[in-house]
Amino acid sequence: MNWPTVRDPVSLSTRVATNFIPRELESLKQWHVIRHLGTGSTARVWLLQHNSDKRYAACKVAKDHQGAVILSQEAELAESLSHENLVVSVPTDVPQPDNLAISFWEYLPAGSLANLITATGKLTVAETVTVLLPMIQVAEYLHARQVVHGDISPQNILFDLTGRPVLIDLGASRATAHSYTRAGTPGFTAPEIMKAPSDCEGLGSAADVYSLAAVGWFCLTGTVPGPPHSRVPLVDLCAAVDDEITQLLEACLSAEPALRPSLEHLLKMVSYWAEPEPVDLHATVDEEYELLLPTRKPAVKQIRSPRQRWSRRLALSQTDAKAPRNWNPRVSRRRVLLGLSGVLLASGVAATLIYGVDEQSQHAGHEGLEVSKSEVTDFQSVIDTLAKDRTAAWSTTNAGLVGGYAASDSGIFAEDTAVLESLHRAEHTLDGIRMRATVESTELTENGVEVGVQWRVDNYIQRDASGEALGEFDTTTDHLRLTLEDTPDGWRIIDAVSA
Repeated sequence: MNWPTVRDPVSLSTRVATNFIPRELESLKQWHVIRHLGTGSTARVWLLQHNSDKRYAACKVAKDHQGAVILSQEAELAESLSHENLVVSVPTDVPQPDNLAISFWEYLPAGSLANLITATGKLTVAETVTVLLPMIQVAEYLHARQVVHGDISPQNILFDLTGRPVLIDLGASRATAHSYTRAGTPGFTAPEIMKAPSDCEGLGSAADVYSLAAVGWFCLTGTVPGPPHSRVPLVDLCAAVDDEITQLLEACLSAEPALRPSLEHLLKMVSYWAEPEPVDLHATVDEEYELLLPTRKPAVKQIRSPRQRWSRRLALSQTDAKAPRNWNPRVSRRRVLLGLSGVLLASGVAATLIYGVDEQSQHAGHEGLEVSKSEVTDFQSVIDTLAKDRTAAWSTTNAGLVGGYAASDSGIFAEDTAVLESLHRAEHTLDGIRMRATVESTELTENGVEVGVQWRVDNYIQRDASGEALGEFDTTTDHLRLTLEDTPDGWRIIDAVSA
């Protein structure tokens, strides 16, 4: 496999596996391809930008003839619908090739609910209401027009920069006027849909009730509900959630459609769960849009008493410069690619934590630390910068950039430098790597400031000099404690230990 990529030394979002770009998209005169967004069962999705007005669009390209039929029917259905929480088809003057269907849709840069839960673990009840209530309203709108979506799932719920949840993928819909259908997402699709024939007979609104309840379950627990006959009771997973909530979701997830509450009842009950609260999307938004998100609300200033630091240091494993062709990524994961799952990294979904000390606590437990009473540091911003600087170093395998985030006399500096130099000598690259972190706590110590973070490394592919993939590595998230030092050049990492 030869997968050449277009690289930007800072922004990983511009990477594109160029040989995957359909020739039909390359021939578009008014649009150019930015990157691949994802692949579904019937189509691949690409981010395109218009050359003149610079607007973006998500372009679906069918995989085959059957996919082309579904895309055409999906676009036809979308033209007859209009709801603020339903994806919008973007009209263009692009001619349709005879052998390939192309459809253009609004681009939603703040990511999916699935990615958000992956980064945060789960949502609060109030945040769940923010997501679930509009989805119920969309389902009501569709049902009033004799349309059953059939695949309301976390992957099909995206966000715009205002936090508006949007339901996508009308190709999964079952409508009176359309006989097309396809299997939905396991765990979120009602049993009767998975067993139904290709036509829409026997499918009703209860199917979407099941999916909506599964989405609610996923938001509150971070897990996919199992099949009805072997499902762990929700009360065992969410002991702190009110019984009324767990009982409602359990009822909506009944294997028998006739036993599920109505969509109207679900809407009424969810609206009473809690007052909706904004969902922080910093974990999933594209890098270039981070500054456009609403500012995060700072938490109350806090300072914790010093604690004994963890004794076990996280060390980055050095890579084998001569990785064999039959390299086993599961085995080599521990010794080659960065030990990234163990050292720094995650996404920005938590509120910013601010650190500051008053004179009394300074003299009581931190003699020798010259921290002004008026000094206040936004450590989420500091960690965001350090994560981006480390991403730049690893995405370019440039050991010269390590000093931008690590103190020169630290173990992190020595370890990162050694691995990056080894990767550079071997002409290996880490395609798609991106690091993000969320501050969870701050603590003043004798050696500096200790910051608890949730550190995430996005999935990436290690390639050799020819571009051949040596191994693909999944997204990893770790809880770490980083010791930071305020140097003349800015904050630098001097130590990292597992939390």
